[in-house]
Amino acid sequence: MITFWIIAAVMLISAILCAIMPLIQGESATGAPKARALTVSLYRRELADADADLRTGALSLDQYASLRGDIEQRVLGDTAAAPSRARRSTPSAVTRAATCSLLIALFPSTACLLYLKLGQPAALKLDDSIGASHDMSSFSVEMMVSRLAFRLRDHAPDSRDALAWATLARSYTVLERPTDAVAAYAKAVALEPRDATLRADFADAIGSANDGRLEGRASEEIVAALAIDPADPKALALAASAAFQARSYAGAIGYWHRLLATLEADSPMAVQVRKNIDEAVSSSAVTVDIRMADDAHVASDAAVIVEARTEDVPATTNSTNTLLAERRLAAGALPTTIVLDDSLAINASDTLSAHQQVEVEARIVSTAGGPDLSGRSDARGLENRRASVVIAASSP
Repeated sequence: MITFWIIAAVMLISAILCAIMPLIQGESATGAPKARALTVSLYRRELADADADLRTGALSLDQYASLRGDIEQRVLGDTAAAPSRARRSTPSAVTRAATCSLLIALFPSTACLLYLKLGQPAALKLDDSIGASHDMSSFSVEMMVSRLAFRLRDHAPDSRDALAWATLARSYTVLERPTDAVAAYAKAVALEPRDATLRADFADAIGSANDGRLEGRASEEIVAALAIDPADPKALALAASAAFQARSYAGAIGYWHRLLATLEADSPMAVQVRKNIDEAVSSSAVTVDIRMADDAHVASDAAVIVEARTEDVPATTNSTNTLLAERRLAAGALPTTIVLDDSLAINASDTLSAHQQVEVEARIVSTAGGPDLSGRSDARGLENRRASVVIAASSP
């Protein structure tokens, strides 16, 4: 604000000086004599020209006498009138002083009135508040947080202090002190264990202090929060994140769908949740391209059974591939592309997303009998997995 007033004062003073300087400067003492001397010099030049014309015969005596008389009359008229006109047109010192005083008084008052009418004086107060808030954020907040922590630790625990401990924990989070935030949340949860939002905040703080990982105590707090309120948005979001970290994509998708039900469809958070669901689906799914071999023919009413099995099992004589997911479709739909994901899991505890490599098999099943037709392929990795299966007659 001080800078603004300094600039405004400099501009105002400059404007006043530009207006009053011509009035302050008096008429030059040699100005009038110089003007009369110049006038006389011009008329002398005209007389000299008239004398030259008389000598050369360009003018007669009568013409010369008439011209000379005219020049003399004009010389007398100009030299006598110039001082009087100068006196009439030049204001007196008193008038100039009064005009200067009036301008000096009017300029600042007019400028202030125009600023109050057209400017934004409230912006000056806003600048002061911003400066004050900046100073508070750099020093006063730390002091207030320290005072609150000292007050809470200075007396015996009281259930009414749960909100104050939660406030202290959130303050530590803002100040980027995650370990202190976890300790404060632990105090708050101990005093108010039935608050779902508080337990979700506690889990979030634990995850922040643990480099974003939500296993262990953080997971326990998430479960506790959902047990209290199954629709708590933050607990659902954390549960989905924890499941995604554990590569339990089906569980993450389920939590995100529950979270979507609590949000407005066009809200920014809902948009992000839908993106998370798409990412989880792509991470857990296996895209399968299925077609019949050129020499394979089956009835249009035959069914195609597509199965995904584990392939990353120990190579022992007793080991068998475990069926993970299964889907059926009509043979008449071939060729086609389908997606196998955790929603088709045979066993919810053993899903596609839990295995680095799976084997996909497609076989024909027909009630009318016929040749044994099948095909198989594998899909490796955990993201963008794809298998291409060609169904052909089995070798004899």
